[in-house]
Formats: sequence, structure tokens, C-alpha cells
Amino acid sequence: MADAARLGELLMAASRLFSQRGTAAFGEHGLSPARVRLLTTVGSAPRLKMAEAASAMGVTARAVTPLVDALESEGLLTRHPDPADRRATRLDLTPAGTEALVTIEQLQSSVSAQIFSTLSTSEQAELERLLAKFVSSKA
Repeated sequence: MADAARLGELLMAASRLFSQRGTAAFGEHGLSPARVRLLTTVGSAPRLKMAEAASAMGVTARAVTPLVDALESEGLLTRHPDPADRRATRLDLTPAGTEALVTIEQLQSSVSAQIFSTLSTSEQAELERLLAKFVSSKA
């Protein structure tokens, strides 16, 4: 039987590897990890309330405001008042934001391909199967 602590260490090391390589790749395109998270969050749920975006990212609404300000000033996001709740603001990607999201997805795919290139196709399939089983059992 495998050592559970060792498995945990390996999962954390893999996470760090993805984070480091992803951060470097995104940085070459002027995207910080926080900006990537906000763009992908809004991209997956158009017309999302700012508070919901903050919650999905695991940060406070106050922390997400400067990110929204920056992405809006760069033409990647727009804010709209919520017609049902005057206190709430909704977020949408602009066409440039949608293009940035495509770039993010391409970079994520490229980073993943580089990292997994040491595994054969069958090893990648087995890893995917095991990770999917692990994640779904914890949901």
C-alpha cells in the first residue's frame, strides 16, 4: 500500500509545478494568476455578480475590486448594474476579454502538454482516470 503522506506530497509538488509554469507562461502575456482566475471565473459564468466572482475565487469583494478596475481599464471586462439589485454589479467579458480567455486556455494546454510529456499516452490516461476517481469521491 502506498504511503498516503507521500501521495499528498507528490500532489502538492505537481500543483506547485503547474502553478510555477503557468504563472511564467501567463506573465509573458501580462497576466497575473489573479487576473487569470477572474477572467476564467467570469468567462464560465457571464453576468456574474462581483460578489459571486469574489466568492468563487475565495477572496473578499474588496479584494476583487482592484482586479476588476484593472481589467476594465484594459478593456477586458465590463461592469453593469444589476437591474434587480441596485447594490450589485454584474461582470461580463468584452470581445478582447474573450480573446484573452482563448489565449489563457491555449497557454494552459501548452503548459499541461509540456508537463505531461514525460508520461506515455497510456500513463496519462491512467493518471486522468485515477485523479478523476479521487476528485469525484471527495465532492
